[in-house]
Amino acid sequence: MTTRDKVLEIRAAEPNAQAADIARTVGVTRERVRQILQQAGLPTQVGGTRGRPRQKTALWSSRKRKMNKIKERLRQGAAYTEADGTTWWYVTELTPQWGQVVVSTWSGTVQTGETIYPDIDAALEAEV
Repeated sequence: MTTRDKVLEIRAAEPNAQAADIARTVGVTRERVRQILQQAGLPTQVGGTRGRPRQKTALWSSRKRKMNKIKERLRQGAAYTEADGTTWWYVTELTPQWGQVVVSTWSGTVQTGETIYPDIDAALEAEV
């Protein structure tokens, strides 16, 4: 099993694991864990109790960046998977003129819910 596989397996099992904790477990640096997560399209930072609280402008900016990242990925025809396992797909097979966004939530390996939205903007407004 490669380092990349180990990091992604730990993040899948524990979505809120800090990069430093994953790095200690796998035996690499925090920076390497951050690089692997970024290449996989996963968030490199997770919320926690460390540090000072984020201000509202930073939260809005983060939300806006997340929305833009999801929108870009869906328009390219690729799926977007969040750290908590939520997966976004842009489906055009059903309605080729418009397309639909399917947002599936998972708990481990079990799908717990699925919501279908008429377009990307409606899905982002409801989910992010």
